[in-house]
Amino acid sequence: MIDEIKNFYLSKLDQLYSNLDFRKGVLSFQDHLNNSGAQEDSRESFKNIFNQYLEEASLTISLIEPLEKLDGKILLEVGSGLGLVYGFLKAKNYNIIGIEPATPGFGNCYQTALSLFRELSIDSSGLHPLSADEVSQLNIKFDLIFSNNVLEHILKLKDCLYELKSVLKSNGKMIHNTVNYLIPYEPHFKIFLVPLMPRLTEIFYPRLKGYLLWRDLNFITTHKLKKICRLIKLKICFDRLALLRTLLRFETDQEFAARQKFFFNLYWILKKMKLLKILKMIPVSLTTPITFTITNK
Repeated sequence: MIDEIKNFYLSKLDQLYSNLDFRKGVLSFQDHLNNSGAQEDSRESFKNIFNQYLEEASLTISLIEPLEKLDGKILLEVGSGLGLVYGFLKAKNYNIIGIEPATPGFGNCYQTALSLFRELSIDSSGLHPLSADEVSQLNIKFDLIFSNNVLEHILKLKDCLYELKSVLKSNGKMIHNTVNYLIPYEPHFKIFLVPLMPRLTEIFYPRLKGYLLWRDLNFITTHKLKKICRLIKLKICFDRLALLRTLLRFETDQEFAARQKFFFNLYWILKKMKLLKILKMIPVSLTTPITFTITNK
């Protein structure tokens, strides 16, 4: 299914680039992705940025596979971004709802997603300009709620998970993938953090204060997640193989390797020393990223 979503969009790359609204929306994320240099309006820049979002969408799909089990289920994607996952699943007739805020601070993802759907004739009625703490407005109960690299951008995480719990069916499930900031590394900016006090990293990188992306980061840890779930009576279960799967992406994804040199170097060292199996024994609290499921108790 990962290859399928890539083929679905890459086969339409020229068509998407020709859409002025979608192209401008994608190119506007050059700063958001922390790319160096002046902004460029070129097909190569468009392709590079689009591929980064497509790789994230592919990872999101991997979280909820096998999709065959989702037939007839009602799905909610939290943080739809450019709408790549929503659009792909909608085109395959899955019952999916997506939320992506259209307010200042979230770029123009929502509007760009609508441009994508118009260009590809995809039903956009299920994509709503809502934040996670507004999801009860949909008046829908979901079988599966999922997100990828979203929760770390939600400052009021307890309120968010409580709201998501209110729209989760009694036998439903959430699947989330996010960063564990107990490991002092910030993957969006590709910098090391001050251990245990990540906000102090601003002292060494003053430019961070100018990024809304940085100011809105919630430095999540497994301990914080466990505490929140305990308080709002949810059961959380972490996937012990999340880090290993992330590192194994380097075998087939050269662009991912080029962007995440820290993890690539870690993978290369462990592979050369034949120590990859040791990752299965490391406590989840000492790994990043973290993937976990949440269910009602």
